[in-house]
Amino acid sequence: MAEYRDRIYLEGLRVACTIGTRPEERRRSQEITIEVCLHVDLEEPGRSDRLEDTVDYSHLAGEITAMAEGSSFQLLERLAEEVAALSLAHPKVERVEVKVSKPHALPRGRAAVVEILRDRSSSKRPMGFGRFV
Repeated sequence: MAEYRDRIYLEGLRVACTIGTRPEERRRSQEITIEVCLHVDLEEPGRSDRLEDTVDYSHLAGEITAMAEGSSFQLLERLAEEVAALSLAHPKVERVEVKVSKPHALPRGRAAVVEILRDRSSSKRPMGFGRFV
């Protein structure tokens, strides 16, 4: 795998989803913040100025939002894995960093946060809502 220094960031993506292990957490949707860092070679799109040569971050943000808002996960870790899988489904993405924050999860803290790093060589691959190969 090439080590790309180029990155595309999706910052502050806010989604409402059912997430948590306690019954009171699952009664209604909670706001979650998602940060995504895509490791991509941006040299070609930097020269060509063509969307086809890069990752359509607006489209990916829509995919992430639809998946998260339609989900009902117990753990932030699971949501982060699904975001990583969606990101890596785009052929130009070689590596992804995902940070998922759940405000109000800690009575005396700002948020509970999970951060993961996945790349194409990861041995476990999410196959949509929880099945791994």
